[in-house]
Amino acid sequence: MRETDELFIYKENSIEKTKDNLPTYKKLGVNFIAIDMGEFINDDYLREIFSLNEFLKKQGFGLMLRLDLLILSKNLLDSKLGDLTWENTKVKRAVLSFLNFLVKRGIAAFDFLNLSEILDDKNFLEEIREINKNVRHLNEDVLTTSLIDKPQFIKYLSSTGKTDFSFIQAMIDHLKIEDLNSFYESGPIFAKTWDDFSNKFSKNFAYFSISQKISNILALKGPVYLESSDIDFEMEGPFYKLTSYIENLSRVRKENKSLTRGDFLEIFKKDKDVFAYIRRYKNEKALVINNLSQKEFLLPISMYLADYSSYKLALGNYGQRKMVDNLLLRPFETSIFIKK
Repeated sequence: MRETDELFIYKENSIEKTKDNLPTYKKLGVNFIAIDMGEFINDDYLREIFSLNEFLKKQGFGLMLRLDLLILSKNLLDSKLGDLTWENTKVKRAVLSFLNFLVKRGIAAFDFLNLSEILDDKNFLEEIREINKNVRHLNEDVLTTSLIDKPQFIKYLSSTGKTDFSFIQAMIDHLKIEDLNSFYESGPIFAKTWDDFSNKFSKNFAYFSISQKISNILALKGPVYLESSDIDFEMEGPFYKLTSYIENLSRVRKENKSLTRGDFLEIFKKDKDVFAYIRRYKNEKALVINNLSQKEFLLPISMYLADYSSYKLALGNYGQRKMVDNLLLRPFETSIFIKK
């Protein structure tokens, strides 16, 4: 089973696009394709899903099904049934039976949507673990994930037990940058959105601001889980470089484990337009520097890092540059430096 920080999941909009975009997936380092399970499930649709799963396996990819359990229960049962909650034994039995059927047919990854709509708040943890335990009964390597909007449960659900999620998707729109430390201390997490970056997007610097957001999302210890809203393979104009940048970013992430597994230390905290941090893993260090503004300014690197000259650029959204004692940061610049 892959480590979660080796997962690169791309959420595609249709089965047809999935097959058309395979060469681009391979270039980017994608290894799982996520597809929404249709609202109306019938034999023909299931055959199409299973056929896609087998096709992707032969191409070296995995298929992740995105399942809304409330919609699924309406589909499997009489939609007029009033109590469509997990406490209803008919709902629970139907959903778990269908999940077992999918696992038996080779589906090995699930993204459960809108769990709060069907699970009980009081028994939220227990009911989630019941679902995970059920799907792993037949295949202990099944990947499971969900967007969790209950912060108090994130640390519990991102542990490595068999009844927990493989990784958590967390909404961090309303967290401050300085609060990110808690995410590095938790289990595998994918930051669903990043308000501190996305709020500063500018039409004049579209490529740089978006590449900055993605660069820092990829520096969390969880997997990469991008959607078509994050990157469009048919983008033109200032976006045409983005697929190439993500391809290189994926490579840098794989080659330098400090980016995803290292401890986390924020630096230059007093500069509100700078988000910079060091990650240490064994004998390797990663230094990530972000200019969050549209202005250029000089960052006195040598004041904080005595060994700054030992860091070499691994990737930057402005291209090649050298580490110097006073670093000129350009608008929405992100640079990743590595010290071995």
